[in-house]
Amino acid sequence: MAVFPNSCLRGLLILTLLQLLDSAHFDVIGPPEPILALVGEYAELPCHLSPNVSAEHMELRWFRNTFSPAVLVHRDGREQQKEQMSEYQGRVILVEDGISKGHVAVRILGVMASDAGIYGCSFSYKEAHKEAFLHLKVAALGSDPHIHMEVEKRGEIRLECTSVGWYPEPQVHWRTSKGQKFPSTSESRNPDKEGLFMVAASLIIRDTSVENVSCCIQNLLLGQEKEVGISIPAPLFPIWKTLMLLSVPLGLIIIGIFCIWKCYKKSKRDSQDGTVPIDWELARLHAVDVTLDRDTAYPSFFLYDDSKSVHLEDSHQELPENPERFDSWPCVLGCTRFTQGRHYWEVEVGGRTDWLVGVCRENVMRKGFILMTPKSGFWVIELSGKEYWALTPLRTPLLVSEVPHRVGIFLDYESGTISFYNINDRSHIYTFPKESFSGPLCPLFCLWSCDDKPLTICPIVDGPPEVTVLADVQELSKHFLMSPMEGPKEG
Repeated sequence: MAVFPNSCLRGLLILTLLQLLDSAHFDVIGPPEPILALVGEYAELPCHLSPNVSAEHMELRWFRNTFSPAVLVHRDGREQQKEQMSEYQGRVILVEDGISKGHVAVRILGVMASDAGIYGCSFSYKEAHKEAFLHLKVAALGSDPHIHMEVEKRGEIRLECTSVGWYPEPQVHWRTSKGQKFPSTSESRNPDKEGLFMVAASLIIRDTSVENVSCCIQNLLLGQEKEVGISIPAPLFPIWKTLMLLSVPLGLIIIGIFCIWKCYKKSKRDSQDGTVPIDWELARLHAVDVTLDRDTAYPSFFLYDDSKSVHLEDSHQELPENPERFDSWPCVLGCTRFTQGRHYWEVEVGGRTDWLVGVCRENVMRKGFILMTPKSGFWVIELSGKEYWALTPLRTPLLVSEVPHRVGIFLDYESGTISFYNINDRSHIYTFPKESFSGPLCPLFCLWSCDDKPLTICPIVDGPPEVTVLADVQELSKHFLMSPMEGPKEG
């Protein structure tokens, strides 16, 4: 048997790897889960090649929102600073310890709230180009809460809890040592110039049996909270009780006037913002027939002959390339284009752990990385993991009283509003701020992870038949890891 020298084997291996690269037989793989970083610390966004070939002679690029300028570009053995976004200059470095095996990462220093979002990493060699997407989540645990106490003229005790430096937007709870909970009289959560939330919540206590109260502020992303308590001075109780007994009739009148005034102010403010939701029963009167546009469907979506059903398989179809088709995101549009009037449809989301539904402009970008915000022409809400979001520029968390199994979407073109409803309890979920629409709008449906539960467009009364979107587990595990802003995580 002939034995080849080590040098020959090494040469054959290098030749084989070069042939793989020249043939574009490589993929770029990102992390399977979102990356969590704390504000002020650093975050590493890793990517690697499969197979594990050297990336030393490739162009490496990390980007977000735009392909160029980018977060970092590495070409010809050095960083290309002229192609770097200004907000990342001096804040990012390339971690290239494993570059000879195709393992590299970008390290972002001094993480800020604005760094949260979807990033792409791109590897290019000659004519070959592959990319993957990563999701960076940013969190900050704010300052210890501070409670300020005041005694009102009527003997009521007003508490105000304040704290700063939270991200994302935290939740506030009042409770006693016995576990009794109180809703805040008023709350505000406003971002500062660095995007961190300042929290202020007030509580008015009228119950003379309450001896102590604590304010608890929770960061749901970190699963951590900060709490501070305060004791109610005992000498205040007799005065409070006497004043309450003497002023019950007047107090009821004042409270009624106050509630009416608050409702009026809210109604006026909402009307100015264009965010007053139409009643669900009235919205349902504008039900329309929604079918799917096969020319827009992601290649792994297989539409039935009647264009009423679609499912996702583990292989791409050989379809003609056209500018209308989504090529990197598992999305499909409805056939109907809305240019005026009111329109309503319902989507069965069932027990899925993630989904995205809403409306977009007909001319939105459908190739490569897509940032889904109203500025980009998308008005959508999503379930990602166990959290509900409206995809606004800073992502708006949505609180639902009951898990929705069916979601209603209502478009009022002339008033410039898009509203979402939880059909389970007939409650309003969210209305996007008023827009001045121009051009056609389309229904949008997307799936981000693998699940055998269908996404279904439901008939309303005597409305259209069902449209089913099925997700195949094997395919999305290969191609997608997350949702868009939030986002898909293409591997």
